[in-house]
Amino acid sequence: MKKSLVALAALSLLGNAFADVDVSGGVKLYGVLDAGVQSQTLNNPFSDASNSYQGIFASNATSRLGVKASRDLGEGLKGIAQAELELAPDSATLLPNANRQAFVGLSSESGGTLMIGTMETTAYEVWGMDVNGRIEYKPQVWRTLTSVSMQDRANNSIKYITPTFNGFTGHLMVALAEKPSNNTCSAGSIGSNNTCSEFSSYAIKYKGDKLSAAVVHDQTTYIYQAYKFAGIANAGVSTTSAVTTGATLGLIYGDTSTGTSFNTPTQRDIVAVSYDFDGTVVNYIYGKSYQADLSGSNTTNTVGIRTSFDKLTFALSYGTGSVVSPNSSAATAGLAKSGSTTDLTMGAYYNFDKSTSVYFLGSSSTSTTGLYDGSNVTVAMGARYNF
Repeated sequence: MKKSLVALAALSLLGNAFADVDVSGGVKLYGVLDAGVQSQTLNNPFSDASNSYQGIFASNATSRLGVKASRDLGEGLKGIAQAELELAPDSATLLPNANRQAFVGLSSESGGTLMIGTMETTAYEVWGMDVNGRIEYKPQVWRTLTSVSMQDRANNSIKYITPTFNGFTGHLMVALAEKPSNNTCSAGSIGSNNTCSEFSSYAIKYKGDKLSAAVVHDQTTYIYQAYKFAGIANAGVSTTSAVTTGATLGLIYGDTSTGTSFNTPTQRDIVAVSYDFDGTVVNYIYGKSYQADLSGSNTTNTVGIRTSFDKLTFALSYGTGSVVSPNSSAATAGLAKSGSTTDLTMGAYYNFDKSTSVYFLGSSSTSTTGLYDGSNVTVAMGARYNF
């Protein structure tokens, strides 16, 4: 009898604890699972070594699991939240290995949206306008404008999006550094931000029935202005890297050494336009990374076209880049010389329905900015499920 009363009391407490949680009205579970067979042939611009790599990898999109929440607070105001974790279906466990997004905020049609936490940057959102999207192994030349991870997804950040005015929205984002006021920053980073790194972004977006456009300016402090070559520094089967004094996973083009360029913020200007001709989409993406008081810069241009036939979609994008570097001879691995980059990416996607698709991806990238000329050819076939 006593045990029954205890059990009944426990169930009553549990019910009261969840009485105010509305899991049906404003909470949505979503995710992506992607798995492909991928092969890369790489000529390393650091070492001039040639290698081939094969494996199972999420080639088309990052596998992830997320929760979105929205709650009506009255008078046109909503409370919003989102948490997204990265999954690794090619590993022995599906446990998350990265926190992609986690933020809370308030939103209204008249006042706009204010969010606090870890969020995608506006530049990262704009990369999705490429006709092949942000495919996971990232060969597209606009990816070479990113020196550190916080330029794609910034933590400790505050983001505000204005209300929509005739299709236009303004986007302001600031990511704060976690450091004491008396801390001295003595070195920059490549590949990941450090405790001195801060990020800020200003953007205007336009969304119409057929036309989409965006203009972005952002900057990051205490990083080296560095170019990354697809297949080495970006996610993929190939994980070969070069480690030099003061730099990893990149070719520095903003300085003549590896020790002083981080004092000037690395800035980026990005312009993207996409137009839908009744099922055929054409896009253009311009990007430039530079430091105001240094001679180094990286300018990229990408054009693409995507067309759909019932359930089958074809996409083709071509990009060129021009790197200007004071390290003209690039006699040291890790320092870039002036040169060019190219990328040709083709995708074929068959969509069984809104959730399930199979794909074929192929890309060819080149670079003349390293100590040696680099090249990368990637082919991938796989399946993707959205839920």
